[in-house]
Amino acid sequence: MKEYVIVSKAPDLNFRNDYVALPKNYGTASYFNRPDIKAIYQLVYENLQQLDEQNHFTQKLSSYSKILIKPNLVSVYHNSGMMNCDYPESTDPRVFDAILSFLKQYHNNIIIVESSGKPMPTRTSFKVAGYDRIAKYHKTGLLALETCPVIRYLLPKAEVMKEVYIPEIFQEVIEKKAYYISVPKLKTNLYTQVTLGFKNAMGTIPYALRERNHNYYINKKLADLLYLFQPNLIVIDGLIGGEGNTPAPVDPVDSHVLLSGTNSVSVDTVGTEIMGLDPNQVPLMIEAKNRGFGSENVSIIGEIPHYSFRRANASLMDEDFHKQFPNVLALAGHSLPHAPKIHNPLAVTPALAHELEMACDGGCLAALRSGFDYVIYSPKKDFSLPLAVIIGNGVEHQGTLYWFDRTGKAYSETDIRNLKLPLLTLGNCASRFHDIADYKTPGCCSPSTCMLAVTSAMKIPFPLLSTRNHSLVHFGTHVLSMVLKRAFLSLRGKWVDCPSHHEDKIYPIPPLDENEKSQDFISWPLPPMNWQDRCKMMKDQFAILKM
Repeated sequence: MKEYVIVSKAPDLNFRNDYVALPKNYGTASYFNRPDIKAIYQLVYENLQQLDEQNHFTQKLSSYSKILIKPNLVSVYHNSGMMNCDYPESTDPRVFDAILSFLKQYHNNIIIVESSGKPMPTRTSFKVAGYDRIAKYHKTGLLALETCPVIRYLLPKAEVMKEVYIPEIFQEVIEKKAYYISVPKLKTNLYTQVTLGFKNAMGTIPYALRERNHNYYINKKLADLLYLFQPNLIVIDGLIGGEGNTPAPVDPVDSHVLLSGTNSVSVDTVGTEIMGLDPNQVPLMIEAKNRGFGSENVSIIGEIPHYSFRRANASLMDEDFHKQFPNVLALAGHSLPHAPKIHNPLAVTPALAHELEMACDGGCLAALRSGFDYVIYSPKKDFSLPLAVIIGNGVEHQGTLYWFDRTGKAYSETDIRNLKLPLLTLGNCASRFHDIADYKTPGCCSPSTCMLAVTSAMKIPFPLLSTRNHSLVHFGTHVLSMVLKRAFLSLRGKWVDCPSHHEDKIYPIPPLDENEKSQDFISWPLPPMNWQDRCKMMKDQFAILKM
């Protein structure tokens, strides 16, 4: 079947007013009469009408019981304790509002669904950005997915995420009873280089499952999820794009573009090109296309603008990072199967040391780099503070383990233990140094733990937990409310997540026969929870408060 991607360019106006959070007068005549709001409505309506002329997607909406529409609100950075008031991390609420207005012409049962990044409660994201007011104005539902019970599926064709937990409401999407719309932001990403339509589904799976295989497997993990469900419609908000190191603050790009289509890989491919990246060089896109999720028959309607978004860069060894943090010593030494082999520790080049560092760029390293970016965007910081960061479990050579700095210089375990620097250990890989570490980030991968460790080491408060965050009170009350609700569901015997484990492994599933192996997914009902299960699950929820 032929796929279409519609690319629409907004007029040359200033769209930077309220692109992260709606103003107080949202919903009034004065708001809707603003030139930028009128232009956004026209942009959205014309784009979706063009798509409808090609594939008639609106005619299909009535056959679905409801529409689930998901923005990308991993974090909403508005008066959040950083240098600037706004950062383009989240889906523009003005664009989202216009999309809802269009959809209401064809369906009256629409639910906004989202789960922000741990431990950010989605209720806070809704409130800060104004999505609660959007829902009230348009009379839609509003659902924080992290407070929902989950169901479980097997993915026989998956390479990594063979076991999947999904909020109960998404069963209707999987069974094709509910229409699912993904509305991501056009932005770069530390873990996967880009974060667009199908990566937006990371916000549909529960916290502990997000952290499972959140490492060098992450691209395969996200492609695996496409076997279970895919968006019926993708609308990429590129009005104000984001360049830099998501999930840390990113800088705005006046890209003034909107994309839509019904194949997420096809739409994401165009979005990747617009940002100036080659989709054939982005592992996430390669992984999805290799599984056959793209389309060979795509027609692009509209002119594709080309920008040069600043790419995300997880390295602690590159020249830019060294200039910014001259006294941070990063030591990398991975023994992962795909990591480069070191035959002579005294002959390691800077390029080889960097390759070692990046052997697991989809997990703790990227999370740690996010923490350093929070320092960069903090109003009060000291870039001169010393710190040694241990990355990986070491490279063995003739019975001795080695780690390497940005110049290729080798450090043995003894050398590291004799360093006169504060020490930060990265993930479970560096656990042999936990006994001397000043800052530990256990897990594989626990992004929030990594980010908090950096800000502690750099002697600044984590911005979202600082008194400079205007939504700190809401954040605190919503976190407590979210944890209590998840704990209460656990106590009642409702699964809200998978068991929390941090191991670098592919989690096994039961043996399957040949017929089962050929299926995209199989329902795998969760067992009744005994009292021990309930207590363990409840305890895991209260651990969120320690982040």
